[in-house]
Amino acid sequence: MVVGRAAGRDPRLYFLVAREPIQADNVGTARGYAYIAAMLGLYGTAAFLVNGVWFAAFALVPHCFQLLPLRRAVAAVVVVNLLPLATVLIDQHESAEMVPGLIATGVLTTTFALFIGYWIERIIVQSRERADLIDRLEASQAEVARLSHAAGVAAERDRLAAEIHDTLAQGFLTILMLLQASERRLDPDDPIRETIFMPAIRAARENLAEARALIAARPPVALDAAPVPEALRHLTRTFGEETGVTASYEIDGTPRTLAPDLDVVLLRAAQEALTNVRKHAAATTVTVRLAYEDASVRLTVTDDGTGFSPETAADPDAATGEHFGLVGLRRRAARHDGTVTMTSGDASGGGTTVTVELPG
Repeated sequence: MVVGRAAGRDPRLYFLVAREPIQADNVGTARGYAYIAAMLGLYGTAAFLVNGVWFAAFALVPHCFQLLPLRRAVAAVVVVNLLPLATVLIDQHESAEMVPGLIATGVLTTTFALFIGYWIERIIVQSRERADLIDRLEASQAEVARLSHAAGVAAERDRLAAEIHDTLAQGFLTILMLLQASERRLDPDDPIRETIFMPAIRAARENLAEARALIAARPPVALDAAPVPEALRHLTRTFGEETGVTASYEIDGTPRTLAPDLDVVLLRAAQEALTNVRKHAAATTVTVRLAYEDASVRLTVTDDGTGFSPETAADPDAATGEHFGLVGLRRRAARHDGTVTMTSGDASGGGTTVTVELPG
């Protein structure tokens, strides 16, 4: 009563004293018990001082059911309703003839309070059950959405695998068979055999293996045989042997194991950069450098050939099919929060540097 009057004058007292303890997470806790005990103490004191405190029970009863387990809440409600009657009997304020009426009133109010309290308890339980049901439904919907997405991805992967098998893989196989048949017709000492046919056969065989790896959803073939530092070393050496370009490979820092997806990005980036050097740069030297930083890994491919416009090559809107690989490289790196930068001189020379940096 004292708290109620004070809170009526200053609402801040409610937030300081009552609001926090009656939160749902205090059900059955020491804090909840302490709050009910304090309220019962204040209520009992007020009952001894003033006869007309019955109305306060309507405020205390819901708190009992809100903060206490059901059986203890029932006991607390009985105490709340019988405290005023006990004070009347002890203090002898009323005549003996009125005592039966007071007892009947106490029993009726207690029964009514228990009925209302049980009803409130059922509402609370049903609300929690509904909230739990809603949570489970939302979780089920999220799981259905995830499974639907996974099924869509799997279906698209199967479709692409079938397309790759029927087009690229079969095409590489045909090219490989034709090259091998033509190579067998050459004189063993013919220089064209080693300079053109054998590199072409090797490239067709490797790309056929890559196509089959894509169909089987496996990592690139080069990463099956060796970790990414060694795969890049082999790629650089093979590039130099096939093109006659002076190709060097460097590693800075201590190599460490990266996520498989990052290995794929680094390998594909080196392959794309070296392909562009082969097709466009007319370079005499190329350097592939892999640097391990504290929180990132950086791949740099530098050549001394003719330059190009990095803005045009890196712009998806302006890119033509000729630069599609560089656009795809930038998108592939962006999926892993990485960056791709390209610096180049003009078409008269100056060389080109492609840098891919990934967190990891």
